[in-house]
Amino acid sequence: MDSTPSAVPAVASPSSPASLRVWRSLALALAALLAALAFAAYTQPELLLNYSGLRYCG
Repeated sequence: MDSTPSAVPAVASPSSPASLRVWRSLALALAALLAALAFAAYTQPELLLNYSGLRYCG
């Protein structure tokens, strides 16, 4: 058998500091996007009327 190392490049481990920083920034960006979408939807009067209708009729 040949015991030479393969030529596959090393991939950063999932627990490396750079990888964690990237995942945390992506999670923060996603949370900010969801909060902005929820705030934009909440400011629409039609949405509030739909929720009040569901509360009384549904």
